[in-house]
Amino acid sequence: MDKNYYQDEEFEEFETLEDLEQEFEEYEEEDEDGEAVWDEEDSRPVQKSHRGLKIIAGILVVLAVTVGVVIYGFRLDEVRVIGNKNYTADEIKTLIGFPEDAPNTLICYLRYFRYRVEDVPFIEDIQVKMENRNMICIEVGETGILGCLKEGKTYFYFDDNGVIQESLSEKRDTVPLITGVEAENMEIGQDVSIENRTAYKGMMELCRLLADYEIVPEEIAIGEDGYFTIYINEGIRVGMGAPVLLEGKIAELANLLPELLNMQETEQIRGILHLENYDSTKNSIIFTKEN
Repeated sequence: MDKNYYQDEEFEEFETLEDLEQEFEEYEEEDEDGEAVWDEEDSRPVQKSHRGLKIIAGILVVLAVTVGVVIYGFRLDEVRVIGNKNYTADEIKTLIGFPEDAPNTLICYLRYFRYRVEDVPFIEDIQVKMENRNMICIEVGETGILGCLKEGKTYFYFDDNGVIQESLSEKRDTVPLITGVEAENMEIGQDVSIENRTAYKGMMELCRLLADYEIVPEEIAIGEDGYFTIYINEGIRVGMGAPVLLEGKIAELANLLPELLNMQETEQIRGILHLENYDSTKNSIIFTKEN
């Protein structure tokens, strides 16, 4: 009997064992309906892809919320400048390049909080701080302008260390002019050099005390005899005498000056307040009218 008689017509002949194994693998990948079946390992890339899209979408949402908070939650409503005496608030803002119409507090703070002062007369430090989400505060650290000396048509301004910081062709209204002494080699960055050391020490102490008591005279004159005279304005001057007991003299001047200025305005008086013989233990203060 022919061996082909026992062979099913639907069966195929396989030349090798490897062909048979390959055929079984193809059947294993189909279900009963003949549709392909994905094993668990093949399905993982699809799940990871969906998870990655969700993460990206979450990040975008967080970024959008953050940008919205920065833009709308940190609107800059007020810029406050404090500690400035020698410069106006607008001059300070212009100096550091602070924009006039800055819209955002946080952005301005991040941009300017590391600002460093370089070669600005009478300013040691400027700090930009964010007081709250709607206000920036610019704190100015100044060295005091005590007075100025004139050489030719130029005014040389010195600080509380006696160092010349600035030269201008005009006089500042808030700084007394020192007259009666000659300074040598006046240059920016150099110490005021006055040969008469008694006059120099008296000038510096007097200027510091006037600044402490917020008295701003027009002029401080030093006579050949070493006596000091303070010109408050065109109508009132103060005889200080020798530069001794200056603290007590300026304290008395601070007490009497408001009354003198009021009398000058209401009664048009002119005169000199004598503090040359000041003595805290007795009544030694005299005002002489010159009307």
